[in-house]
Amino acid sequence: MRTSMVLVCLFSSSAALADGTDGAPAPVAAATMPVAAPAPAGDGISLRNGFSFSASQAFGSGPSSGLSESLFGGDWRIGARIANDWAVYMSTHLSFGSAKFAGQSGVTGNFAAALIGERSLPMRTFVGAGGGYGVLNNPSGPLAQLRAGWYPMAASNDGKSRRLNVALDTRFYFAGDAIGTVSQVALTVGYDRF
Repeated sequence: MRTSMVLVCLFSSSAALADGTDGAPAPVAAATMPVAAPAPAGDGISLRNGFSFSASQAFGSGPSSGLSESLFGGDWRIGARIANDWAVYMSTHLSFGSAKFAGQSGVTGNFAAALIGERSLPMRTFVGAGGGYGVLNNPSGPLAQLRAGWYPMAASNDGKSRRLNVALDTRFYFAGDAIGTVSQVALTVGYDRF
C-alpha cells in the first residue's frame, strides 16, 4: 500500500512539473470583449446652417426682355447634412437694388425661398440644385435654383465644419406669361456650419 501511495504522489508531481505549474492551478485565459470601432467623423445626420452676402445681376427674357437689375443682399440657409457628402437645406434670399426697363429706372427688390439638395465634390467644391418660389418686386411665381462653389478651408479636427464659402447662385424666376422668365446670377461669399 505504501508503494502504491508513493507512486500516486510521484505521478501527480511529475504531471504538475510537465505542466510547468508546480501543482498550482492552471491559469485561465481572460475573455476579451470586442471593441466597436468609432464611427467615422462626419457621418450621420447633423444640423447645417449658414449665411452669405451677395451681389447680383438679373436679366429678363420673353415679355420682360431688356430688363436689367443690379442687386445686393443676403442669403440664409438651414437644413441638415444627411451624409458626409450630401445635404438638404432651405435657402432664402433677399436683395434690393435698381432696375432698368423700357427706358425707365427705379428701385426694386427680389425675394426667393428654395429647397436645395447639395453634393460635396473633391477639392472642397460643391454643386446644388432645387426649386421653390420667388417674388420679383411685384410679380411672383415658381423658381429653379442652381449653385456651384468652393469651401476654401478644410473641416476642423472635431468633425464639425465651419467653412467660408464662395459660390455662384443662379435663380430662374417663372413669373407668368406677362413677365416671362427673369434670371438672376449672384456671386456670394458666406459662412456655413455643418
